[in-house]
Order: sequence, then structure tokens, then C-alpha cells
Amino acid sequence: MKRDEIILLTVVGTLLCLGLLMVFNASSIKAFHLNGQSGFYLVRQMTFAIIGALALFLCARFDYHWWSKLTLPLILLSIALLGLVLVPGVGHQVKGAVRWIKTPLFNLQASEFCKLSFVIYLCAYLAKKGDKIRDFKRGLMPPLVILLIVVILLMQEPDFGSSVVIATLTVILVFVSGARLKHLIILGSIGIVGIVTAIASQGYRIERLTSFINWHGKGTSYQLKQSLIAYGSGGLSGVGAGNSAQKLLYLPEAYTDFIVAVWAEEFGFIGVAFLVFLVLMLLLIGLKISRSAPDRLGTLLAFGVTLLLVLQMTVNYWVTLGLLPTKGLTFPFLSYGGSSLCVSLAAVGVLLNVSRQTR
Repeated sequence: MKRDEIILLTVVGTLLCLGLLMVFNASSIKAFHLNGQSGFYLVRQMTFAIIGALALFLCARFDYHWWSKLTLPLILLSIALLGLVLVPGVGHQVKGAVRWIKTPLFNLQASEFCKLSFVIYLCAYLAKKGDKIRDFKRGLMPPLVILLIVVILLMQEPDFGSSVVIATLTVILVFVSGARLKHLIILGSIGIVGIVTAIASQGYRIERLTSFINWHGKGTSYQLKQSLIAYGSGGLSGVGAGNSAQKLLYLPEAYTDFIVAVWAEEFGFIGVAFLVFLVLMLLLIGLKISRSAPDRLGTLLAFGVTLLLVLQMTVNYWVTLGLLPTKGLTFPFLSYGGSSLCVSLAAVGVLLNVSRQTR
């Protein structure tokens, strides 16, 4: 095993172990209150960790060149799953959002599968097109049509956060692939108009935005306030492992979207710095693998997968600090969520396979 692969697995393994500990730590009280078992969410997360580890192993053994032949089935399956979420009786609704497909054993979050599938599709497409991506009609338009379909379906759930992540990934990947700057500026302008329209069309999104801008006021900024209280309480070295006050049902989503705030309260600035260090290591190793890949497909695939993980981590972290409006995105490997964990580990497997074929 190469040095880069060992470092990558060490970083991911560390994040995963910390995630399991934090999920139990942040969810035990709520789990006992709702299910009578303090380890309810931990057991489920450990189960998905095992499934995700198997996905990582399989993807690491699967030659990444074959992904280019499977992009059409993958993207069609992703679109079908996103559509299935919206079917009455199939989609599982939580707090007004329908993002999960009900199954006998677990709820599948289709958007998580879609994000990785779309990245694989886009990287394979860009690798195949090469310089033709500079032609808007024959190069750039096809993936934008797929992106539009995916975003429309995601917004029906609604899942604004995943839509923003996928659109951002598309712009960055298309840019590094050599698309014309004027095309990207036009698309960016259209995207901004679309975001503003999407926010203005739903009252709760306007409330989230106003609470983000004026978080010290009254109303919908309660979650952000509690998150910032957690950061402030942590200080330099934190209040100590297991001593968070915010997890005592003060901070909503303490073990999912805002688990980093609980981490910051218990381990302080030092703990947050360590978490940022792990994210930076993941980014650097991913970029190194991308740069050393044997072909254009490997370069784009390693870059896209790395960007997918790091972008979600960054957005989640910034949301807990109040630097971005609430998006409903988890922190990969750390937050509770079976679909997110399995897909994130599968993405690491794809990255490992590219590394195995580097020169």
C-alpha cells in the first residue's frame, strides 16, 4: 500500500471513529427519550459504517475506467430515485421535507447517492469531451441539461443544500476542464437568479436568510444562537469529553447537522483546529492523487470526489459558525446519517482505486 493511501485511510478512519463516538455522545439523551435506548443511533451508525466499509473495499478494487461505461445507468438510476422520493406513500417526510425512500430496514436518502453518481458522470463526460467542452452546444449543454433535471427534482423535496453543492461542483469541474470563462459567467448569473428566485418562493427560506443576516434578533435563529453558544463555551480547550450542555436537547440536530458545534464545545479551539487539520489533509492527499493520476479521467475523478467530500465538510462547518445560512447538510464521516456515511466511504474507495493506478 502506498504512503498516500495509508495517510488517506488514516484520516478517514480517524474521522469515522470520532464520528461514532460523537454520534453516541450527542444523541444518547435524545435516543433514550425517544426509544428507551441510549445507544439506538450509535448501533445504526455502526451498522452503516460496516456497510460503508464494504462499499469502500469494493470501489477500491473496481477499476475506475469502468465508471465511464456505467455513467448512463448511474445517472438514470439517480434521477429515478429522486423521482421515487416524491411518490406519495414511498417518500418519507421529516419536518416538512421528503428526502428519504422508505424501506423495511432503513430510509434511503436519494440525494446522497445522486451527488456521487453525478460527480462520476460529469468527470467521465468531461474526460471524454476534452477540448470540445469549449463549445457550448456540443460540449457544455448536455451535462447542464442533466444538472437542471437533478436540481429541479432536488428542489421538489426540497433539498436546497444538495442543489447548491451539485451546482457548485459542476461549475468548478467544468472550469478546470477548460470551459470558456464567458460561458461560466453567463451560467453563474443564471444560477444566482435561480437561487434568489428559489429563496423568494418559499417563506421558510426567507426566514433562514434573515435569521442568518440578523442572527442576534428574535425568531428563527435559535439553532444558530445555540451553536454559537457551544463554540463560545468551548473556549481554548473545551469543557471536556461528554460534558456538552447543548446536547441536552438545547441544540436541535446536535448529532446530525450541528455535531461540529458539540465537538467545539467539548474540545474547544484545539479540537476544532485538529478537525480542520484532518479536512486539510484529506484535501491535500486527494489533490496529490489527482495530480498523479495516469489519465484525464483519473485526474478529474480524484479531484471531483475529493471536492465533493471537502466542500460538504466546509459548508457544514461554516453553517455552524453562522458564516452561511442553514443548508441541512451533514459533515461526512462525523454526522449521523446512514446514506451519507455509506456514500462518503464509497467515494473514498473510488479515490483509492485512482491512487492504486498512479504512476
